[in-house]
Amino acid sequence: MIPTLLSRRVLIALLVSAFAVGTGGAQSGPPVFTQTYSPADPVACEGLALDGVTYSFTVGGAPSLDCVARTMIGPGTTDNIEAPNVEGTSAGILHLTFDVPTTVFGFGVARSIVVPDAVVSDRVIVDLFRPGAGLLREELTLDPTSDPTFTGGRFEYRGPAVKTVTIAFVNPPVTRFAVDNVTYFRPPGRSK
Repeated sequence: MIPTLLSRRVLIALLVSAFAVGTGGAQSGPPVFTQTYSPADPVACEGLALDGVTYSFTVGGAPSLDCVARTMIGPGTTDNIEAPNVEGTSAGILHLTFDVPTTVFGFGVARSIVVPDAVVSDRVIVDLFRPGAGLLREELTLDPTSDPTFTGGRFEYRGPAVKTVTIAFVNPPVTRFAVDNVTYFRPPGRSK
């Protein structure tokens, strides 16, 4: 009886150790990848497939080329943006579809609304679509003092896995936006 009890304890200890090693320990989370839009030739967001994300950009529901990734155009360096980045018209909606659903998603954003002119609350609406389960909606109010010259901020999401994300801009519609440092779950071994 003692060997059986001892064998069970050893087996349990081995399983716990294997689980801790396999998951990276209790302290670590899922592998998070940060897309920084490495320097290369600028490319339209519409149809871009980059590091496990397919991008699309629409204005009034129709595909638009007025959004470019890997561009040096934008606000320069702010608290959340560094060139190269994604830049486009705030009248459009940026769509991101992940090849692997992600439980982590974030991005830095800046708008071409100069701080003294930012008298109206400037918001970004982020719709997160869960596979087979529907929509989660979150709003980010851009703080006109968080980036040196432009309104800007950082959006962070941790929660149920999402497959698609849309980023839309409100108040006022005729401005430009920049997005950078997009973070998301990227399984180990996936090529970049």
